[in-house]
Amino acid sequence: MKNNTFSLLAIAVSAAFSSAACADINNIVISDSIEDPSHNKAIAISAIKSVSVTPCRDAAGISHKRIGEIQGSSYRSPLIADGKYISDAEYLVTGVVSAVTTELEKGFYLFDDDGITTTSNGIFVETDKPLDTTLIGQEICVRGFIAEDYGMTKVVATDGLWEVVNANAGKPAAIDLVKIPEDGNSFQATLERHEGMLVRLPADIVPEQKDDQTMRISRTFSFDYSGYRNNLVLAFERPNFQPNQHYVAGSKEAKQQAEDNNDRRLYVETDSKAANGVIPYYPDFGIDPQNNPLRINDAIVGLEGVLSYSYNNFRLITQNTITAENIIKHQPRQPIPTVNDKTEHHSFDIRVATLNVLNYFNSPFGGDANPQQSNRGADSQAEFERQQAKIVAAIHGLDADILGLMEIENNGYGSAGAISSLVNNVNLKYNREDSGDHAKDDHIDNRYAFIGIDANGDTVIDKLDTFGGDAITSGMLYRPARVSLEKVKQVLMPSQQAPVVADKNGDAVVDTKGKVRENGKNYQRDMLAASFIINNTGKRLTIGVNHLKSKGSTCWEDWQGWETWENFDPATGKVKDPDFQGSCENFRVAAADEIGKQMEKLGGDRVIVGDLNSYAHEDALLVLTDNPTAKTLKAARDTFIGEQPQFGAEGGVISRSYGYINAVEMMSKGKPYAGYSYSYNDEIGALDHILVSPSLKDRVLDATDWHINAAESTLFDYNQEHKGDNVDLLYSADAYRSSDHDPAILALAYRYNQVGEVPLQMLLDGSRLSVPYTLPATAQAGDIATIAISPTPENIAQITLPKVELQQSGAQTIMFDVNGLKAGKYTFTLSLTGSTTSKAVADNATQQLEVNVKHRDGVKADDDITPQNNNAGGTLGILGLLSLLGLSLFRRKH
Repeated sequence: MKNNTFSLLAIAVSAAFSSAACADINNIVISDSIEDPSHNKAIAISAIKSVSVTPCRDAAGISHKRIGEIQGSSYRSPLIADGKYISDAEYLVTGVVSAVTTELEKGFYLFDDDGITTTSNGIFVETDKPLDTTLIGQEICVRGFIAEDYGMTKVVATDGLWEVVNANAGKPAAIDLVKIPEDGNSFQATLERHEGMLVRLPADIVPEQKDDQTMRISRTFSFDYSGYRNNLVLAFERPNFQPNQHYVAGSKEAKQQAEDNNDRRLYVETDSKAANGVIPYYPDFGIDPQNNPLRINDAIVGLEGVLSYSYNNFRLITQNTITAENIIKHQPRQPIPTVNDKTEHHSFDIRVATLNVLNYFNSPFGGDANPQQSNRGADSQAEFERQQAKIVAAIHGLDADILGLMEIENNGYGSAGAISSLVNNVNLKYNREDSGDHAKDDHIDNRYAFIGIDANGDTVIDKLDTFGGDAITSGMLYRPARVSLEKVKQVLMPSQQAPVVADKNGDAVVDTKGKVRENGKNYQRDMLAASFIINNTGKRLTIGVNHLKSKGSTCWEDWQGWETWENFDPATGKVKDPDFQGSCENFRVAAADEIGKQMEKLGGDRVIVGDLNSYAHEDALLVLTDNPTAKTLKAARDTFIGEQPQFGAEGGVISRSYGYINAVEMMSKGKPYAGYSYSYNDEIGALDHILVSPSLKDRVLDATDWHINAAESTLFDYNQEHKGDNVDLLYSADAYRSSDHDPAILALAYRYNQVGEVPLQMLLDGSRLSVPYTLPATAQAGDIATIAISPTPENIAQITLPKVELQQSGAQTIMFDVNGLKAGKYTFTLSLTGSTTSKAVADNATQQLEVNVKHRDGVKADDDITPQNNNAGGTLGILGLLSLLGLSLFRRKH
């Protein structure tokens, strides 16, 4: 491994030499000069055609080494003694300049091909003298010490000087970055063999293998806070997955994944800091960014740069430009998610989705006040309008029938609340009212209602009701044309009331500003649980929307043992994270256990959705799904559900899992890069989940993440800062980078007229009712389908009972449009007759349905709602659609 314990920054190498052994800078013949902003003259040495700088010819007795001899075949130069980071002797080295860097690092790169493939033929020369690119292509000689500077092998030029040997040698051609057998399984070994060289990223890094061996984008072009500059990160063969996405947290497999990620990583840098909103080496992006995005899992070929090493990572400092032809799209943008929701004629699909809307706040822009006096979202009206347009586009594209929302402002359920504002703007997408194809995405039947809670108990749901005590909350939208709300429950999640983390004197540990690092008081957001009846069935479906504690801020457990951590400064240091779960995993375990218990009480078919802030095989997910390795799962100490203690001062060991099935993971098998919803640094994984109860497994048609956010650069978001002159060019009112989390979506199959936990339910559209009739394979074209109703409605004379002539033979489903029927409980008798239909066929086709005919949910969005108590211990409230027109039954158009 690279040695990271020593820097040459404080070494004044030139002080080690006598003036007799060095060129006298005052004797240089100056052929050009430059002026800095303070008008001081500076010598432009690299532009000199004939000078008296001769550090090599004046270096009698100093050994000359080729670059390969200096680099050697390992991670350290063989010319540096063990335990040291700079050579004991000076050396001479000659090569042709392949690149000059003046900002990211100060110096130039030499190339000398010795024909040996196991050692690098390039090396970086550090100098403090003025440089420009005219030095490229000149053969020069340098005298200096060899150093390992935080793992980067370099030559530190004595007095910063060099000697031109051949001013017209010509720029070296870039060498393809390829693996050889001697590299073994280590990509770092491949990079080390090319350290200091000008390389090109080829289309196939392992020539003897036929599969794709490219460098993939693992973190899109964005601001790197560790380096405080814009860059992107590549990984060999595939994006880097977060270690706990595929493996149990803390397992040897997860640790191996982390090591593998480190091995495959390559930063792509520019010497000068990239201007805001610009990718310097990809001009096509600046011309048309919307059609030339760089996304996670894209491969880049043909990009050239010199290989440097700093801060524990290899870095490709780019030296050419590329076009869209150099980008291989492995996961191109999808305007809508690819969901296999096709069903047989007798069935239809219901879509359930989860979407983190990344702090959608409308209170500063005409919305109701935030009770916490907080705004975590847009900074201006212009930004808010851009944010809203993107979120609306994402919701419209998802086409979900039930949608869980996270990070929406918690400013009540009034007409000026954030959730009402969002629903109203989404519903503007659906404005067609004709009686044609109701499955088309612009029909009013696709409009949404949202769920409200009477939080203050005043029997009215309005702007004074909030869900939980945070500035943000979770919410739920649904389509009354597809499902009917039965009951709602606010499920309290644990809070932690542990002791403050203190030092040996009993004083609270504080940061440099005197703020307590961990006070032991931590909170989760409550779960919103709602039970629906699937229209045209008697089946109940319960959805729980969650947003668990984040990984970023600590909990009490994260600080345990800090007194023994080597070199740990409690005022500024980061707590340890040996299993890559981030902070508060024990607190999330406590929440997961409570979710499992409360959803179990609700019973039936259940789906848990939301931003669980846990990757697929972290402890909280093991509680909710299964725990195949029997890992000990520990819940946090001093947690409470309301005022009721959950586990006590010792915490708790969770001995059971609740058996939910990770639907996206199940449907992503064989699709290695499909299941992720979040990108952090250069690792991807799923924080947003759809977990289905085992009773739903056979109903799952498909489940997937829609990669509109995590794979995209932050340059495409609604924010207007840090984008330079391209702020408008980078923005589009589409779904891409509408949030930082990808939405996930699930398609479930239901049969028409399927009985279930409640009577079969059909919904009136005004006075019109659509009744499905599923016919057997023996049905013939020309047969007549009829419907009869009992008991006979009082207004039977005003009711239209249609007869439908079959237009085709075989199994099929037709719809009766019954007009004039009032809400109530009826028996429908559906029959088939015709000249070609035998009595046996007719008898087989006859169906009797016990049906509860109801009106759709929903009222105008600006009305206050009087809720009803429900049996689940919560309150029921519906805030509704702008319009309630449209049929209650349709199949999604494919």
